Amino acid sequence: MRRHLIGLALLICLSGLASCQRAAPPVSATTAARTEGDSFEPQTYVIPPGPRVQFDLQARVIDAIPGDVIQLEAGRYELQRQLDVAAHNITIRGRGPEKTILAFKGQSAGGQGIEATGNNFTLEGLAVEDTAGNAVKVLGARNVTIRDVRVEWTGEPTSANGAYGLYPVQCQNVLLENCTAIGASDAGLYVGQCRGVIVRGCRAERNVAGIEIENTVGADVFDNVATNNAGGLMVFDMPGLQLKAGSDIRVFRNKVVANNHPNFADPGAIVAAVPSGTGVMVMATDRVEVFDNQIEDNQTASVLIVSYLAMDRKINDPNFDAIPEFISVHGNRIAGGGQNPQGALAEPLKAALGDKFPDIMWDGVVNSATAAAGNAKPTIYLADNGAASYVNFNLAQLTPENIQAGAYKPDVDAALLSAGIEPLPEVTLAPHDPPTASASAAVRVYRSLPRKLSELGLFEGPLAEHRPAAGVVLYDLNTPLFSDFAEKRRFIKLPPGKQIDYRAEGPLAFPVGTVISKTFSYPHDAADPSKGEQILETRIELFNEDGWYGVTYVWNDEQTDAELALGGSEVDVDWIQADGRSRHVDYVIPNANQCLNCHAQDKKFLPIGPTARNLNRPAPSGDASAPAAADNQLVALAHAGMLAGLPAAAEIPTFPRFDDPHSAPADQRARAWLDVNCAHCHNAVGTARTSGLDLSWDQADLAKLGVWKAPVAAGHGSGGRKYDVIPGKPDESILLFRLESEDPSIMMPNVGRRLVNEDAVALVREWIEKMPPTE
Repeated sequence: MRRHLIGLALLICLSGLASCQRAAPPVSATTAARTEGDSFEPQTYVIPPGPRVQFDLQARVIDAIPGDVIQLEAGRYELQRQLDVAAHNITIRGRGPEKTILAFKGQSAGGQGIEATGNNFTLEGLAVEDTAGNAVKVLGARNVTIRDVRVEWTGEPTSANGAYGLYPVQCQNVLLENCTAIGASDAGLYVGQCRGVIVRGCRAERNVAGIEIENTVGADVFDNVATNNAGGLMVFDMPGLQLKAGSDIRVFRNKVVANNHPNFADPGAIVAAVPSGTGVMVMATDRVEVFDNQIEDNQTASVLIVSYLAMDRKINDPNFDAIPEFISVHGNRIAGGGQNPQGALAEPLKAALGDKFPDIMWDGVVNSATAAAGNAKPTIYLADNGAASYVNFNLAQLTPENIQAGAYKPDVDAALLSAGIEPLPEVTLAPHDPPTASASAAVRVYRSLPRKLSELGLFEGPLAEHRPAAGVVLYDLNTPLFSDFAEKRRFIKLPPGKQIDYRAEGPLAFPVGTVISKTFSYPHDAADPSKGEQILETRIELFNEDGWYGVTYVWNDEQTDAELALGGSEVDVDWIQADGRSRHVDYVIPNANQCLNCHAQDKKFLPIGPTARNLNRPAPSGDASAPAAADNQLVALAHAGMLAGLPAAAEIPTFPRFDDPHSAPADQRARAWLDVNCAHCHNAVGTARTSGLDLSWDQADLAKLGVWKAPVAAGHGSGGRKYDVIPGKPDESILLFRLESEDPSIMMPNVGRRLVNEDAVALVREWIEKMPPTE
């Protein structure tokens, strides 16, 4: 076995400075000592580049407390895995975007370069290059500052590049300042579903969309340069998202020049429909003010105002407003546009308008309720744009038949759009919150943990035998999480005299002091148990007064004990499956912050597996630790006095076993597998909530389940497919494409697996094939 320990972060988290110096290369004199008894005062830590920097940097981020500054030096930081940042009030700072470079070329794990979830997060003075997926994603945070950062895909533009460069999503109080984005296959600088945003002094070049503000309320975008993108500056609303209606967006003092780069987006992405040669584009968003910009030499349209109907995509969200209203375009310097129009609408429009398009183009779609009331007055305002020409190209009339018959009537009278609209208010941002000690709870827990798994007292005898100690119970699940075919042994330990309270939905209500353990292993030969096994890791979930926490212990080569590894690890594994097939995997052991990716529900860590419906099954066979003689493990727990409030058997919900055709029809088994493997993120409060896709077992809304739902932030993960699920057409459904992939920038889930579960993929395929057709 070849073991690549990315690091035992306990050496930092439990032992203070001496361990830090042993575990990492020499650090600068500005690095402050931290000891077991220190006061948790914020400090500056310098992490230089080096051969073990993946560990050094991730471990330091995990150990960060509010107010810490992580200083990165000049040099190239070679990284293969996503950097996960969960702490509040921290700053990651480089020596400048041309000096400090985080290089992700050949990234093998994780969907982002950096993913941050903590409030009051600052990233500045560095570059992030060649990530497999998005470069920097900040999810659900308050007070975000990204300053003087360059994100770039350094090769030729291709749909295989990451979708977004800088990607704050569902955040509040966001500042993107003096940043550069190059080569994104969707948007270089993207702000989605946020409130209170300033984007200023930035540059976007050679992206599909240079700067994009999507489903966001309150944004000022000014003093930026967007050039040589397919589309320069986009303000969009999309259906199916949690923040439904963007508004109050000001776009001013920008240079939007020569955005004529070929559109290299994946064909399945919405941004693939943006015509190359588009300067400023407003789609579906209300209350947008575009003024005092230099908009020149964009070869399709200088300013394009359209409804979502122009995208030729189904709308599966009944609450989505597809029509832009109260759009004000005034005081801009517009020239040289429309010389070589591109895009799906270009040919029919050329037949009607000629080969040169007007500078400002509107699709003329108005709200049907307004029109029905006899008040179809446009809510588009144009004024003082110099000699800029205009057309309302009347999308509803734009058909070959109308054009041929002479019935198509574009409107070029801008005087109809002279009714003024009140200027929008300026966006102001609040300062970051001061650091608070309470945000250090996770670090305090991590530092208090035993270094060895054996010290937790879960097992007696040789540790590898996993013989439960008194009060430790083995359990099993109907449908488990897939983890690259690893075998798992699961145990629960309750504090003395305490009980679990039954809950029909979600995880059972465990008492403070509960420890849940799960050991992952591979048999050397699944057909011959006598050949033994390779034990890799034991994951521990523990519940204290502050909530749940998750960590991993990595087993040694001797298989005698496991050591705490907050920074994660990676192990090469070879084994023979029961069918005689030889398999190999570079097995990824997650770091402590990655645990939050799957277990975070509304920013709170929760167990995933032990729910009533997934535990409602026979007790594990041959379980010598079973607390009572009973066929059902929930009943056994109740008989042992460990579970309170268990209802009658008929009232307990249950999951089918996804791999047992006798347990339920295929659609139910597929939904069970998707719930366990996907819905911990893809639900209304999970970390993938921003996509609008909800794969929870009890989700009945077909649109939220992905049926005819257009992708959001998928990039080339859409595989050229336009919808998450198309009934009866699995090979045209993005969901199946991502389950079938082993590419870290495409595959789902993108944490916790590297291989494909062929049986589950076949089941999901059958579910989609048999799905009744809908429109």
